[in-house]
Amino acid sequence: MAWTISSNLKGPSMLRIGRLPAALSTASNNSWLNLFTTELAAQQVLSFSAELYFSSGANNTGLVTTLSGPTAPQSVIYNLVGGESLTTFRNLTATSYDTPLIGTSSAGSSVLRALVSGTVENGANGGNLSLRFRSEMAGTAVTVLRGSWWQVLLH
Repeated sequence: MAWTISSNLKGPSMLRIGRLPAALSTASNNSWLNLFTTELAAQQVLSFSAELYFSSGANNTGLVTTLSGPTAPQSVIYNLVGGESLTTFRNLTATSYDTPLIGTSSAGSSVLRALVSGTVENGANGGNLSLRFRSEMAGTAVTVLRGSWWQVLLH
């Protein structure tokens, strides 16, 4: 999925900002869709934040997110604070790649917000860092809406 990217940060750090130009949807609970991907060089450190607006095909099907990246990182930590109803949020944290952060409910067709953020200190292997999502329940679609956005700060 192509993101619209822009940056005006000067100096040794670089800020990348993007917006999802079209909604992404999946009803799979075992296959991941990439929300955003950015290149990560060996020994590079970055922080990221993504604000996702999502809805579900059923009240009891939540958004599941994970982070994937190059093998043998020095440090990975990421967090999901996601809406599970119009008044309830879930706060989850992982310290390794490919750990699903599972929102266990939703407000169905009502739009909810999820904030995913974290920091990665890469090791000797370069590659791609990807924020991915899927549905909590097989057969019920979760949709991340157009206008969701992300930013990546390379240190």
